[in-house]
Amino acid sequence: MSKLKSLWKIPSVSLKTIALGGLLAAIPAISLQAAHPSDIEANTQLSGTKLVISTTGEVKATPDLATITAMTSADSATAATATAENAKKMTNLLASLRESGLSNDDIETRNINISPRYRYDQNKPPQRIGYQARSSIQIRIRDLNRIGAIVDKMVQANVEDLEGPNFSLSNSDQAQDQARVKAIAAAKSRADLYARSLGMRVKRIVLISEGQQNTPSGIRPMMLAVSTRSADAAPATPVISGQQTVSVTIKAVFELE
Repeated sequence: MSKLKSLWKIPSVSLKTIALGGLLAAIPAISLQAAHPSDIEANTQLSGTKLVISTTGEVKATPDLATITAMTSADSATAATATAENAKKMTNLLASLRESGLSNDDIETRNINISPRYRYDQNKPPQRIGYQARSSIQIRIRDLNRIGAIVDKMVQANVEDLEGPNFSLSNSDQAQDQARVKAIAAAKSRADLYARSLGMRVKRIVLISEGQQNTPSGIRPMMLAVSTRSADAAPATPVISGQQTVSVTIKAVFELE
């Protein structure tokens, strides 16, 4: 993966500056603090005119990974019985996921909770009436065409809450590199435009620093109540992943003459 943080710094003698905020997609420059690009820019002396431009390159990418969080719970008079009943529910849920072809590598326990339950009567102190045990897992689905069928399988296993799917890219490096190329091309084009408008030409690129990167997670909430329909009553739950926008913002310093 290409690294475009503070690639050039070529000192000279005097300095005349035109700060022009040429923005692509109206996104302000954000320099990486670790590279200290503002310090580098301030200390860069040129014989010509300095032009500072910020641009953002964007590409569309199709997600190839989905995550869903599933939860089971059980209420009982004691913590022990609530835990045992919830364990049975979660065991059934995990069995349904393995029947769907998911391995343990794509299933992760996220939370286990046991808490007392109270009844609140008017003008009376809370009265403990039992316990609730809850546990949740996160599953990763790599074949997005199977999301609907897996969701329906979990519903049949009496899952109580589902959240997701959260769509993402398993590897965003290629998309980010494509966005970088677009950002650089936009910066060069914008610099040429400014130079021509001023009756000048671009002599060289003095500095490029990379700022904000955006690879959205694509969260799409799915709140499902437990369904009582039969497995043959309807087709699999439809799920559409859509596309995500991956963007990279750069700040480029050009010398004009």
